Amino acid sequence: MNAIPVLTDKNILKLENSLKKRMRTRYLETGLPFVTLKFAQTLDGKIATASGDSKWISGPTSLKFTHRLRSFHDAVLVGVDTIIQDDPRLTVRLVKGKNPLKIIIDSQLRTPLDSKILLGRSVHSTVIATTPLSPSETVNRYRATGAGIWIISQDRSDRVHLPSLLRKLVQNGIRSILVDGGSETIHSFLEKQLVDHLFIFIAPKIIGKGITGLDISLFRRLNNTIPFSHSDLFQSGDDILLSSTVHK
Repeated sequence: MNAIPVLTDKNILKLENSLKKRMRTRYLETGLPFVTLKFAQTLDGKIATASGDSKWISGPTSLKFTHRLRSFHDAVLVGVDTIIQDDPRLTVRLVKGKNPLKIIIDSQLRTPLDSKILLGRSVHSTVIATTPLSPSETVNRYRATGAGIWIISQDRSDRVHLPSLLRKLVQNGIRSILVDGGSETIHSFLEKQLVDHLFIFIAPKIIGKGITGLDISLFRRLNNTIPFSHSDLFQSGDDILLSSTVHK
């Protein structure tokens, strides 16, 4: 039995070059951005405890690779619950590279105004995507921070309509996006089949009762499931990294 290859700099560069090539192809063929989805989970499929604590499921090697992923995507995207729970910076700090545009999906404008992402120079590279249902006075309050506020049409659940958001991103020169959480955002992108590539870090931990990354009721029938191909496994510190292409 062959050993799982280690996630070395050489293997990371191969993954990066392959993704960049597919990013260009995706845009030329569809006019849409390339969507990479990434999350970390435990052996029992949890991305957080029942209280929402997720720092840190994966180890330092996996965290460093996440920063590398951010550095070669045009934008990194999270849902508002990730901002509320984790208060991330969404920058590239552990590797050399450019900081991506930061996008928050926030249909009801619940992002705390004192979030790290809205403080200092970081705010000028942050966009909050909300819906026309947000009150104008609330929108103006967020605009006053210096963040960009995009009003995107809502879907049937009164949430940001993701295909419309992707088109808006392309109009603003964004051709690649890293979706970095949380559970609801992961589910939405998968359910609408908007994902082109998937990275899952599997950590040698068991939480038990907690928050799952993939909703088990995503599809009702096997012939409606999302097919993946060209899957590879890597040893990432103590974690296992699954890298898989969405078959379209």
